[in-house]
Amino acid sequence: MIKKIIAFVGIAALGFLLWNSRSTEPGSTALAPNVASAAVIHSDCEAKPQPKEKTGCYKAAFEVYMKQNGGKKTLILLDDLQNLGGYAKSNCHPLSHIVGNIALHVYGSVPKASPEYLPVCHSGYYHGLLEEYLATAPSYEEGVAKVCGSPKENYFNWFQCTHGLGHGIMQFRDDEVPQSVKDCDILDPEYAAREICYTGAFMENITTEEKTGHKSKYTKPENPLYPCDIVERQYKSSCYFLSSSMILKLNGWNFEQGFKWCDKAEADFRHLCYQSMGRDVAGSTLRNDQESKRLCLYGGSEDARNNCYFGAVRDYINEKGEFDSAIRFCKFIDADYQQYCYNGIFVDLALLQKGETFLATCAKIPEPFRADCRSRVVY
Repeated sequence: MIKKIIAFVGIAALGFLLWNSRSTEPGSTALAPNVASAAVIHSDCEAKPQPKEKTGCYKAAFEVYMKQNGGKKTLILLDDLQNLGGYAKSNCHPLSHIVGNIALHVYGSVPKASPEYLPVCHSGYYHGLLEEYLATAPSYEEGVAKVCGSPKENYFNWFQCTHGLGHGIMQFRDDEVPQSVKDCDILDPEYAAREICYTGAFMENITTEEKTGHKSKYTKPENPLYPCDIVERQYKSSCYFLSSSMILKLNGWNFEQGFKWCDKAEADFRHLCYQSMGRDVAGSTLRNDQESKRLCLYGGSEDARNNCYFGAVRDYINEKGEFDSAIRFCKFIDADYQQYCYNGIFVDLALLQKGETFLATCAKIPEPFRADCRSRVVY
């Protein structure tokens, strides 16, 4: 059906340009005079008594809004809604999946819907678009293998696509984790494509209840490390890299207790649980430097705290594929932990930038880490 998502090329850059200039956009009410304003939609949907009803309310509003105003403006509406707080804020990423689901039907194909992308709520639009695509593609195997194109075209877009593919596979396989991760093995292993797909599948296992109202088949409140402790070894790294999200979901977002569960993870993968905790630290605080620093200090060992900062700073970067806020965060934390923090930056810098652009980012980093950064330049 689709050999490459050619529309993905350059979409991220366009999305960032539009997003960063959003102050020039009119508000959501002015964009759609015939549709209720964000405040009215928010008031109506937040008043629903059950999470599933709230989700259904927002979905209905997005369907009407997108048909009248398009995908970009629907994502701007979602950002307005999350800024009003409540369920829309805490579930912004699952709601952005729903916007992507709707977009495939409004635009008719992945290439036609892709230009509507904006980096709202950690690029959940891409994820939802791919979920829906896999449910409708005439050839499942070809859809899995070819839909995301090549990482050489645009790594950030390809990464988001491949991660979203894991979500889509889980929906196709009725949330069966063991089968879904095996389906990710259809992908070419270049650039860790399979591992990125695995993380999408494991994330779907964590978020499916909020999206569908059905509990995950692979969750145990008495053992929040499950299913990471039972999947085949080749899938464990990706599972543990998301393990804190299941831990925190089950313990009411108690980070201090969450670190203690990571302490119990399999030794070879324990550092990934700590890094996962760091990602959730940054995400839950909306990348607030003071709060992210404070929560990482709940780690009970130097290894736990170092890996928490490593994971946290990568979440700073993943928000929009940019580095300024990440560098600010590494400067802010205690000196004892800065090396691991900058190491997290170096990992993503090598993936997202090259040559002079890479070196320009290094120039913003203080010594002695600047010299280390320059020694890693990719051309």
